[in-house]
Amino acid sequence: MTVIFSNSNTTFLMDLLKRINAVGFYKLKIENRNHIVSKLKTGDTITTKSKLIPLYIHHGIIERIGDEVFIVHLHPDKINSSGGNLVKEPLSKWLVEGREIVSIQETNLDSATLDQLYKDLKAEKYDHINYNCEHFVNFAKGDYFVSRQVVKYTGILIIGAFVYYLIRNKKI
Repeated sequence: MTVIFSNSNTTFLMDLLKRINAVGFYKLKIENRNHIVSKLKTGDTITTKSKLIPLYIHHGIIERIGDEVFIVHLHPDKINSSGGNLVKEPLSKWLVEGREIVSIQETNLDSATLDQLYKDLKAEKYDHINYNCEHFVNFAKGDYFVSRQVVKYTGILIIGAFVYYLIRNKKI
């Protein structure tokens, strides 16, 4: 038996294979994410990226209370009972918003330390440059109070402004 594929049949088969692979890959990603979430412990830091804005990385700290997993993080659009932007919410709600897990890092933070940090800092307001989610996580871990994202994008902005200056003044 001979099977002859026309151009339209080949295109159809390629599209079908892409759809099958996409569904399988998506299912694998969800299963992998569920496995990762099941292994999280209190004090683990989690880094995610948004599907909407993939250049934006968001950081938080895990708190596990029994079978429930929460994320403590700073968010500019969320306000807690003290009027600050440090919030604790279920991790499942946080991940549903289109975030993809980029990394998990273990720390020595325990529930008591995390609760104290939350109490001490919950009135603080989010600031994209001086106090964002990465500042909070680094501070909680005992690292430098710095956001690598802010440093990176500031550097890119300075280099871009310098190149613009050189082009504008016909130096290059």
